[in-house]
Amino acid sequence: MSNVTNLKQFKKQQLKKKNKAKTFCKSGFHQWKITNPNQFDVKKGKLVTNFQCTICGKTKVTLQ
Repeated sequence: MSNVTNLKQFKKQQLKKKNKAKTFCKSGFHQWKITNPNQFDVKKGKLVTNFQCTICGKTKVTLQ
């Protein structure tokens, strides 16, 4: 038998996830995670670190 879930609680959890991404990331409070730590940029001649937001998926690149 499958487990019975409460539909109201499920919808509430999904809305929390959706709204968390909208409110924090729109305000500029991303949760950055390193995706590619030591990549070398040939044109600049420096190491590059790639970051990706765990909430919305936005990426950014920084030079070291």
